[in-house]
Amino acid sequence: MAVVLIIEDSPTQAAVIAEVVRSSGHDPVVCTDISKGVSQVLKPVNPDLVLLDLVLLGPDGKPVADGFQVCREIKRVSKNLVPVVVVSAKGDDDSAEWAILQGADAFLQKPFAVDDLVAVIHQVLGEGN
Repeated sequence: MAVVLIIEDSPTQAAVIAEVVRSSGHDPVVCTDISKGVSQVLKPVNPDLVLLDLVLLGPDGKPVADGFQVCREIKRVSKNLVPVVVVSAKGDDDSAEWAILQGADAFLQKPFAVDDLVAVIHQVLGEGN
């Protein structure tokens, strides 16, 4: 069972993603506030995989972090050992390409099919379906 860190500012979407992660046989850990910094979130959790939203807003609706920068920071802090899957409503080709260039291992556009999220989790973790 892998530990999957879900960095998602919407508690509702985080809960949905966590249930998909749980149903795929893994242990979800939800982080809805990245304002303390990547290191303070990543190190205690020690995830096997991070599912990352690109648009991270605070409770006041204002941006608290740039998902592309968070992706780079996850890769730096983890010494490139923790895979990152960007799960975002920003589904244009430029965002997907830029996410991969920033170190993301995969990109999945919201809204997503549950089967697609499960498949990308298994793929990135190197598991058979």
